[in-house]
Amino acid sequence: MEVREKFVARLLNNPESIGFTEVKFVHSPQLQLSHAVRMRCQYTCSAAGESHLSPPGSPDPERVEKMLLEYKFGVMVRREIPHPFPDDVGEVWREFQQSLIEAENESFIRGYGNAFAMAAGNCLYCHHDNSLRPCNYAGKSRPTFEALGINLQETLSMIAWEHLLVRDTDDPFQLFGLLLLN
Repeated sequence: MEVREKFVARLLNNPESIGFTEVKFVHSPQLQLSHAVRMRCQYTCSAAGESHLSPPGSPDPERVEKMLLEYKFGVMVRREIPHPFPDDVGEVWREFQQSLIEAENESFIRGYGNAFAMAAGNCLYCHHDNSLRPCNYAGKSRPTFEALGINLQETLSMIAWEHLLVRDTDDPFQLFGLLLLN
């Protein structure tokens, strides 16, 4: 069985093997929290308030900050989608989220008992109809960076990926995720 450290080394050195373009090591203090990001999520996102994964149902920044203290590090992942984009970008996004969940599950098996994955954007597994009914995909649904108040722009700046957010219309599209480990 692959040990924890070798697993993380494989993530960092061979991200393509698990469906990512690039992976970077992050210390949990590099994750920048912002009340403004969560407020923007709560009041400008069309999916806000429609599930427990989005504000006001998602954990507030104080609770997220306490949670992050339990993690030593994580890996920030990205997948680059070349231009021209596929017709069904939603399917590409779903595959990306599935890759994150698979990495989380493998991390758990390798000894990271509190492994936790999340991605930027909307959870594609959660219903978005304001019924607040239980999720049909409880094992796959995850809150997003924005719903937790994690400032993606500042966090990417901390790991020297800020240039990936500034795009021209024909630049590749970037999908970002985070796998927290301890």
